[in-house]
Amino acid sequence: MAGRFRWAPLLRLLLGLALLAFLVRSVGVESVRRALAPSRAHPAWIAAALALTFAALAAGVVRWHGLLRRMGLPTSFARTFRGFFIGQFFNAFLFGACGGDLARAVFAAHDHGERRAEAVTSVFLDRAIGLVVTLLLGCALLVPRLRFFAGHPEARPALLLMGVFLLATLALLALFFIRADVARLPGLRHLAAHGRIGPLLRRGIEALDFFRRNIRHLLAPTLLSIANLLLLAAATAALARALEMPLALADLLVVFPIITVLAAVPLTPGSLGVRETLYVQLLHPFGILPGPALMLSLLGYLAATVWSLFGGLLFLRRTPNPPDK
Repeated sequence: MAGRFRWAPLLRLLLGLALLAFLVRSVGVESVRRALAPSRAHPAWIAAALALTFAALAAGVVRWHGLLRRMGLPTSFARTFRGFFIGQFFNAFLFGACGGDLARAVFAAHDHGERRAEAVTSVFLDRAIGLVVTLLLGCALLVPRLRFFAGHPEARPALLLMGVFLLATLALLALFFIRADVARLPGLRHLAAHGRIGPLLRRGIEALDFFRRNIRHLLAPTLLSIANLLLLAAATAALARALEMPLALADLLVVFPIITVLAAVPLTPGSLGVRETLYVQLLHPFGILPGPALMLSLLGYLAATVWSLFGGLLFLRRTPNPPDK
């Protein structure tokens, strides 16, 4: 079993590369090269995309920092910033979103040794808020265009998956806000009775219960999640301008949340190959050819990778003890 997990990251990377290679071959290397050519004349739009991507990530830092504070885990902003960007590094290069969250959880647990359960819960809650807000906003923006997308066969699988995710999310939200004692659920009840895991799980559930009883504390993280999504969409729009793509911002705002939600499924590191396929499929109804759609996705990935590499530098810069809070 251990050997199987050891090979899993490599297999996921190979899957991502295989998906990307298949897509490039299907689109044509020359088509991809031609799609990139206009960007050389628009370095300002590339710079704008990098700046907007950083601003979006900064909104994520502020969101996580606020959650830590509200959970009674005082942390300096510099320390939160460091942990968040280290997570971005793991997201892009090692294990995907799950690996990035695991890295952040380990980082936070190290800083709050006596309250490890709450520290780990902050990462889970931060990720959950971001995905739920993106999913709900994406579905809301999709409703007026639902018939339009349904008329394009290549977009239907994404619509179906979004519907499944929406139903599952609404069920979980109902469970979170309505059920008073989540720990009594059959599966969680068994884990909560476990000698080593039980106390940590119960403390984590108690931390979540604080937000269930104080919903107002979820307002700021929700607004920051919307800001994160809009800034990332704006960064992608800037890259579309650099590529001289005839893509309206209103159209991009419809498909971008869908891509973000579906690419969050940790199939490959950094959703490599998966995200590009989604761009090609979901931009086709707007008349965007596969070559430019693929290049738009790759440039967006590279913009995020720049800041992920920055997180890698922070990871290599050892700081044994957290700064005073």
